[in-house]
Amino acid sequence: MGVFDFLLVAIGGALGSLLRGLISYFLISFSPWPTLAVNLIGAFFIGVLVKLMENSTTPDYFRAFWIIGVCGGFTTFSTFGMEMMDFIKASQWTMCLIYATLSVVGSLFAIFGAFRLLAFLQT
Repeated sequence: MGVFDFLLVAIGGALGSLLRGLISYFLISFSPWPTLAVNLIGAFFIGVLVKLMENSTTPDYFRAFWIIGVCGGFTTFSTFGMEMMDFIKASQWTMCLIYATLSVVGSLFAIFGAFRLLAFLQT
C-alpha cells in the first residue's frame, strides 16, 4: 500500500467513525445495543463488499477506503469487549451470553446474508 492508500484508509476511517457516532447518538437509550447494531451492519456491509470484489479486479484503493477505512472505523470490537465486561461486573450472566451470541452469530449471519443477497441479485 502506498501513501495514497493510507490517506484513503484515514478518510474512510473518519467517515466510518462519524457514522458509528451518529448511530450511537440516536440509539443511546438502548445501550449497549448501538454497538451490536453497528457491528451487524458493518458485517453485512463487509460481506457485500467482499462478495462484489470476489471475481473482479477491484483496485487496492477501493479495499483500503471501504473495507479497512469505513468498515474498520464503523465497527468496534473494543467497545464490544468493554460492554461484555460491564455485564460480567454486574453479574448479568444471561445478558452477557445473549449479547455475545447475538454479536458473533449475528455478524456471521449478516455476512452470509450479504453473500446470499448478492448471489440472488446476480441471477
